[in-house]
Amino acid sequence: MVMKKIYALFVLLACSFAAFAQESKIPQRLELAQIEDGDGNTTCAVFNMPNDGQNHYWLDVGKLGHGDEVIQVVIDPLFNLYIPLGDTLDEAIETLTMFRDYCKETPGTAMEMKGCLRPIFPDPDKLETVTVTARKALSRKLEFSLQREGYIRATYVLKSDLGSLLSNVKFYRKLHPKE
Repeated sequence: MVMKKIYALFVLLACSFAAFAQESKIPQRLELAQIEDGDGNTTCAVFNMPNDGQNHYWLDVGKLGHGDEVIQVVIDPLFNLYIPLGDTLDEAIETLTMFRDYCKETPGTAMEMKGCLRPIFPDPDKLETVTVTARKALSRKLEFSLQREGYIRATYVLKSDLGSLLSNVKFYRKLHPKE
């Protein structure tokens, strides 16, 4: 009789644990497209982070280096820079197209946007100003940078990578027309 009660107690505890596990406070990150380097590390990505039934699309431009306008050293393996793309796939595609086309601007042309420097997931409540600058060395690219206490934190995304992300998101939209 005692064993039945103990067994029933364990079953009830397991069920209650499973019920609590359904309400996770960790946000979902649903990858739509990503670019990897030769070592298999993700350099930039487009993802959806739904919240309360509303989609929120983000561009992860990767890890930022520390330095100045000439030299950037990547020493922070945790923090990534996230740029909000919009709440619909059409807005995300429009923003990615704008980034790709902005690469064609005169090198040194800059604009400001909102972004979020955070580990793992972006926080829409903690956006700060990010400078996006068109660059051209060997190839066209965008520099995403933040000014911090006398130094610059920056990363670069190639025009070809932006084109690949854009193509993948357009293909995703064809697969999911109702999203």
